[in-house]
Amino acid sequence: MNFFSYVVLGGFSYAAGWAVRTYILDKKPKSEQPYNLKHPIILAYLGSFFIVMLVVSWLIGRYLLGHIAIDLPFIIVNSLVATFVYSFGLNPENANYGVPD
Repeated sequence: MNFFSYVVLGGFSYAAGWAVRTYILDKKPKSEQPYNLKHPIILAYLGSFFIVMLVVSWLIGRYLLGHIAIDLPFIIVNSLVATFVYSFGLNPENANYGVPD
């Protein structure tokens, strides 16, 4: 994959996290524990996205890059990085920035 492909994949990952935060988490009633990266719901979304990215990374490696055998280092690193970028979109701690006047 070239740099542009990774930028596009990162953009999709961030957009997916932002969409989950905006359309799912913000629509739920506020929980007692604030949503942060240690909240069980956030951890469940991160784990689910990681599993989805394992499959997507395998498909990218197999059909776009032509890796005949399973390329575990590519699949694992690609999934970890995409999940890390997804966490920035999902994490509501950084949703509102207090910009000074």
